[in-house]
Amino acid sequence: MKSRYSLSLGKPFGIKVSVHWTFSLLIAWIVLISLGRGLAAPQILMHIVFVLALFVCVVLHELGHSIAAIRLGGAVDSITLLPIGGMAHLSKMPERPMDEFMVSAAGPLVNVVIAGLLWIYVALFHPVDIAAIEFETITAANFPIMLLAANLFIVAFNLIPAFPMDGGRLFRSALSIRMSRLKATRIAKDIGQVFAIVFIVGGLFFNPFLVVIGFFILLGAKGEYEMIKYQDVLKDQTVREIVKTEFAELDVDDTLGKAAERLVQVSDNGFVIMSEGEFAGILTKNDLINGLNSHGREGKIKDVMQTGLQPIHCDTPLFDVYRDMQKNRLYMLPVIENKEFKGILDLENLHEFFLIRKATKINS
Repeated sequence: MKSRYSLSLGKPFGIKVSVHWTFSLLIAWIVLISLGRGLAAPQILMHIVFVLALFVCVVLHELGHSIAAIRLGGAVDSITLLPIGGMAHLSKMPERPMDEFMVSAAGPLVNVVIAGLLWIYVALFHPVDIAAIEFETITAANFPIMLLAANLFIVAFNLIPAFPMDGGRLFRSALSIRMSRLKATRIAKDIGQVFAIVFIVGGLFFNPFLVVIGFFILLGAKGEYEMIKYQDVLKDQTVREIVKTEFAELDVDDTLGKAAERLVQVSDNGFVIMSEGEFAGILTKNDLINGLNSHGREGKIKDVMQTGLQPIHCDTPLFDVYRDMQKNRLYMLPVIENKEFKGILDLENLHEFFLIRKATKINS
């Protein structure tokens, strides 16, 4: 999720935590449902407080995953709170089956610990008569019991073997001991999609949030499987394999009109922009179209081109670059060697290289 759509909540353990704006829709939905049930303002407020407390537990759940991943050599960018739960954005996931198992198990284990602490609190400081307590609404009396039950539900729900949920990742890591990670991911994805369809159909009759979760599983599983396929095919390959040394070139002082005329004559996704013989930036097709809309044909390339792009070295692993380009929505990057500009890496060419390598691998 882009940061402009989220509110930062801080950086515990150095991990940025933010809440997506759609979280407010969940609060609004709770208020509307509560009003429809005829609840008074104090009761509605208690429901909101309960949801906020539950999402603190969700943050701790995601921090469990994140800290375990970092300890085992992974890398975590951030955690985002969504109406359907939390999402830890791992830029690097430990790949050894046992390491992935531990990272996947760490989140539910945090909720088990929270439930245990709540049980101790209830037993020692907040004894309740379960038979006499009211569970239709959240009250001060049943708050800790309800939060305890919610944490146990989080554990049970997350352990459903629906990839890419925690249970699906645990299943994938177990399969990876006996087979390739790609094959294990494909099996876990297929099983996860069956659960996703069940969630979607069930959500149409019982709870609309199940529909959202079902689509999240479908899209998440497909996206991660595609990423694993690229990793499997591009491993041991470097940027040097596909760096483009011949490319469409323009000057910083050329007009956008000239760039538009050149665009129909070349097959590239954009242009390399030079200034006095030195690399100055990149102008993609989207940059050009947006520039024409805002500056007209007489606008200068230097006013709309991309500058400050982090150059990549020829010997950088190709999959690492692909993952970063996908994440940051980059289509072209400058390539250097010995601090000299050597050419560009084009995402479209990278896709073509992947398809060729994949076909060669299948038929070899």
